Amino acid sequence: MTQQKKFDYQIKQDANTWSAEITRRVSARRSNVSKQQDGFATEALAIEWAEKELEGFLTKQKEANARKSERRAERNAQAEKAAAAKEAANAAFLAKREEARARALEADDAEFDYDYDEE
Repeated sequence: MTQQKKFDYQIKQDANTWSAEITRRVSARRSNVSKQQDGFATEALAIEWAEKELEGFLTKQKEANARKSERRAERNAQAEKAAAAKEAANAAFLAKREEARARALEADDAEFDYDYDEE
């Protein structure tokens, strides 16, 4: 399996002008144009623009990924905290229910204490 870059640039010539595109690899067969610029006089200018924009684009993506990672970590911490609170509440509920059942059984046993010798 070949390894290709997620983001890259392509340079195309249209008659007397050059155009540059920043592309994103969607799948092995498909790519999507993220940004494009037309009307460059030379290929060198188009390549220079594409490399500069690609660098800025990748920097912006890294920053966005870092922000998303921080938010994901916060969400996971809150979810763990909520799950722990739910588990504690469930344990307290089960303990209270078991205690109530034990008291009910003791009360039933006290009501039905018969002395068989007194009949």
